Amino acid sequence: MIPERVLSWIVGVSSIAAVCVVLVAITSVNQAAAAKAGDAPALLNDVARVYSLGVGQVRCASQLEWDTDPHRTRFSWGYTNVRGDYTVLPPMICAGAMNVGSISVPAWQQAAGVWMLVHEAFHLRHWRFRRNEAKVGCQTIVYFTDAAARLGASDSHAQELYPYGLALHDLELDLYPWHRDPRCVVPPWFPPSAP
Repeated sequence: MIPERVLSWIVGVSSIAAVCVVLVAITSVNQAAAAKAGDAPALLNDVARVYSLGVGQVRCASQLEWDTDPHRTRFSWGYTNVRGDYTVLPPMICAGAMNVGSISVPAWQQAAGVWMLVHEAFHLRHWRFRRNEAKVGCQTIVYFTDAAARLGASDSHAQELYPYGLALHDLELDLYPWHRDPRCVVPPWFPPSAP
C-alpha cells in the first residue's frame, strides 16, 4: 500500500481514489516507455542503414500516432523527414517488415513492409537523388529481394515476395508516371521451378 503522506497532495480525495490515480499514472508511464522502446525497432534500423549508408532512424508509429501525425499524407504508407534524418512508418508497414519470412502476416503485407523500408532508406541516404522519387523507386526495386533476405526471408521466400514488389513498383508508376526512371533496369522475376 502507498503511504498516506505520498497521497496527501490530492486534497479532498479518499485514499482509495488516490491510489487508483497513482496506479493509472504509473501504468501510463510504463506503457509510454514501452511504446518509445518499440518506436525504433533494431532490425528495421539495421536493414535500413545498409541502404541509407548508416544515416537516419526508422520509427514505427502506433496507429493513434500515425492517424494524428500532421506530417503524413492520407495516401502514404510512410514518410521521411530529410532534414531530421528519420523515417516514420505506420503499424501495418512495420508489422509487414518485422515479420518477413513468417506465416503470421500475409505475403502482400510483408512485401509492402520491405518496399517501404527500402524506399524510405534511400530517401535517408545522403546522395544527390534523395529527393528524386524516380531514382529512389528504382533503387527500391533493385534491392527488394536483398532487403527481404536481410529482414529474414529465405532466398525462395524473397523470390515469392518479389512479384508483390513488382506490383507495387508498377502501381507507383501508374499513379505517378513522373516517378519513372527511364534508365532503371528492373531485375526480372523468374517463376519457381517445377519440382
